[in-house]
Amino acid sequence: MKSMIPDHPARLNACLPHSARTGEERESLNREIVAQAKEIGSRVQDVDENDVDILVDEAVSATRG
Repeated sequence: MKSMIPDHPARLNACLPHSARTGEERESLNREIVAQAKEIGSRVQDVDENDVDILVDEAVSATRG
């Protein structure tokens, strides 16, 4: 992973192009991603929904340029 901004906690993880997973492998990867998202979400407490919306909007705007 690479930090896009020095000393910033956000990281970018890029993968080489590959064919889409199917069947049980796809389901297993999906479960893993959901588990990771839940674990990351559990670290956040007492966050205002408006603040989250603002951060998401900023991230989308920065991504789209």
